[in-house]
Amino acid sequence: MIVNVKHSVVSIAGVVLSQAANFIAVILIGKFCGPSELGYFSQLNAIGLFAGSVLGLRLEVACMAADKTLAVRALVSSSCVAMAIALLLAAVAVVSGEQKYLTVVVLASGVFLQQALSSALASERKYVSIAVQRAFPNVAFAVAFVVLMMVARHPWSGPDIFAVYSFVFFASAAVPLAGYLFTSRSMLSPECLKFSRLQLDYAKFSLPTTSLNSVVIYSIAILMPLAFAPHDAGVFALAYRVGYFPASLLSQSLGAVFRRDLIDLVERGTDVRGARNPATSFSLVLMPLSVVLIAAGYLGLALIINFKMGDLWQQSMHVYMLFSPYFLTMAVFGSLAQVFIVFKQQKFDLVIQLMSAVSIFIIFAFTSVFKLDFMSVVLLLSLSGTLVACVGIYYSVNVAKGGMSIKPRDSVAI
Repeated sequence: MIVNVKHSVVSIAGVVLSQAANFIAVILIGKFCGPSELGYFSQLNAIGLFAGSVLGLRLEVACMAADKTLAVRALVSSSCVAMAIALLLAAVAVVSGEQKYLTVVVLASGVFLQQALSSALASERKYVSIAVQRAFPNVAFAVAFVVLMMVARHPWSGPDIFAVYSFVFFASAAVPLAGYLFTSRSMLSPECLKFSRLQLDYAKFSLPTTSLNSVVIYSIAILMPLAFAPHDAGVFALAYRVGYFPASLLSQSLGAVFRRDLIDLVERGTDVRGARNPATSFSLVLMPLSVVLIAAGYLGLALIINFKMGDLWQQSMHVYMLFSPYFLTMAVFGSLAQVFIVFKQQKFDLVIQLMSAVSIFIIFAFTSVFKLDFMSVVLLLSLSGTLVACVGIYYSVNVAKGGMSIKPRDSVAI
């Protein structure tokens, strides 16, 4: 089997705990601070997550490798680039008088460090460590938020809550990264400051691809408060956060394990011509699991709204239903897309992400011109996203089939 079951279970558990804690925090923000403040928090959070995904120019993709020395070198060099860019962005924010975005830079830095370290740990298959360092920031923030609400003498705004979240996230990523580099100090040398050919090859396609993917994921949350009232943005943020959970869960857990095992399959040089398409086998696991997770998300959202949050949030249920086809197809495609990286066919992923981004901006442009209502925009976004994700699934299966049919010595060195 292409995906190790034990590693998959551990990885899923870590992501589930992380996402559950984050979801609880979102629920608490919505309940104690209201839809408007949740909308502001969601918008700033989306900007920070988007920036963090491209802060290192995607040089950190090479942190997942069969050789730990290569992984450590990629971790150091990409981190230096990311922190330099973060300092530059912070300076721009100060000079332009937009100090409020300093917390966004802090979150972006934490996001990058967490992603880079997770890839390096995956090189050694330390999935328990990955699970812990993914879950801890959100768990710590959920606890901190409850404490703040208990001692608060005045209402907390969305930006204030976001500032707390950003610093908790950064500290939770920076400390374990420092520990990892300390234990790997024997591998540190001036060579770590140089970029490998593999890093540059990955970054060539990974940077624009990931940038567009981040646009697809986070632009809706960023644009919603600009196109509609804060209440609508908050309602959408709740449904989108719950519904996107399966895609995030599976891509971060099963997707990461799938990629690491596929790397080994190619690295070992095993003659896999005629073998069953790993993407097809993987899809047989992904599809039913995705359906179950989407259904569970709907039931969970219904319980939370009906018993805890009140009628003010009922519209989130309708948003979730309209977006269900998109959530389902993205849960499958988000994990299958790992084959594009392993077989160096990211041009397909680039085209697919471009299609998604263009469709989103066209829909919001039409919204501005023709004054479309909120639910109509939600329906259009769901239909376009579902169609593009289906195209992505088709091409990922075909790329895997082609990659497994070539001779091992012709495969790329991962």
